[in-house]
Amino acid sequence: MENKDDHPHGNGNGIHHDENIVIVGGGIGGLACAVALHKVGLKAVVLEQANTLRSGGISITLWANAFRVLDVLGVGEKFRTMYTNIQEWKIMNASAKPLGKLVLAECEGGPHDVRAVERQVLLETFAGELPEGTIRFNSRVTGIKQSERQTGLTEVELQDGTVYSAKVIIGFDGQKSVVGSWMGLENAQAVGQVAIRGMAMIPNGHKLEPNVNYFLGKGTSSAFLPVNTTKAYWFIIKNQSETGFGDTPPEQVKEEALQFSKTFQSPDLHFLINNTSVENLWKGSIRHRLNKTTDHLVKGNVTVAGDACHPTAPYMGQGGGMALEDAIILTQKLYHALREAPDTAGSQGAEVAGEADEERIHQALVEFQHERYSRTYSITLKSHQIGQANNSGWAVMDFYRDWFLVKKSLNKETFMLPAQFYVEELPGNSIVSSVKNTLY
Repeated sequence: MENKDDHPHGNGNGIHHDENIVIVGGGIGGLACAVALHKVGLKAVVLEQANTLRSGGISITLWANAFRVLDVLGVGEKFRTMYTNIQEWKIMNASAKPLGKLVLAECEGGPHDVRAVERQVLLETFAGELPEGTIRFNSRVTGIKQSERQTGLTEVELQDGTVYSAKVIIGFDGQKSVVGSWMGLENAQAVGQVAIRGMAMIPNGHKLEPNVNYFLGKGTSSAFLPVNTTKAYWFIIKNQSETGFGDTPPEQVKEEALQFSKTFQSPDLHFLINNTSVENLWKGSIRHRLNKTTDHLVKGNVTVAGDACHPTAPYMGQGGGMALEDAIILTQKLYHALREAPDTAGSQGAEVAGEADEERIHQALVEFQHERYSRTYSITLKSHQIGQANNSGWAVMDFYRDWFLVKKSLNKETFMLPAQFYVEELPGNSIVSSVKNTLY
């Protein structure tokens, strides 16, 4: 599908499109960014390599910071009505002995949103907010290069020979980012842990309380929580090399989950895995990358965001939330950069305008990365540390974890700090939020 205002023209092996903004990757962050840009009047196209919206991971836990982004995009209440708000956080050992509990309503910074949201519904909601043709499926990016046609443009080449020229390229293309690779970023590193995740379907309804039930074992951890009255999300994480499981048949993944669930004395966990169809299973390696500086996160008019920029272990539940924050803050920066057109005239006007656009856009992207760095680095680092402590498998560390770290983490004054990040309303909106950002 093509937008009516595209101006494609021949370019050797394929079609050439001229665009203002190209987003590589049609996941949660990429689509949220496209929606935000659309709301402020900036046209963008999303290049997605799959032939449909992808929902790997089954479910995603969104906290209050993520719901503030959904509110800015106008869809927050939809998800509040669809999904269960978590009330308590319970941590137990493998024998189901309680190690600690926290009532979320008692935590600082409320009211709180903590909900497991179906990825597919989230993607479909964002897609429904976009003009037809914004998302270009079957668009696998194979190359990026500086345009020789005009100053300030970068060209994205697709596998089928199609070329997109754009003033801005944003890589929201995940942990194995093609855009990030072109920019020279290191690959996200496997941390030696593998997660199996699933969505259980109980048509007649389950009896789960609105709580997170978290279990800590020897080199393993698991959790489950209700999604709504008929669905529940669960996961098991274990220490394992990533080698050799990429093509594991889903039936084998389910059998593996059932086998490992025996580590935890939780009938509810066994019940949920048994009520999960193979279509609702996902297995993948946990990866992260600590960006030591922001020096390589912008290259000309190209940048990365979401998991492509700060791939994060899932132990703080903030990977999706940070991607959503990126979408709004990027939009705010680009709105001001692209709306401030230079005043040029004469035969060299186009060239001067191109140079001015390029510099203004570059500075906006640099500001974006500088603004985001403190938060994304600290959460990525702490998530990794929590994962190493939770799944150490070392008896001394497990003792320290169970009798000290758990109680320290379940602190009503600090537990919700990562979710106390506020994004402002989009430029041009009638409601301007008077909020502050708490960098965690």
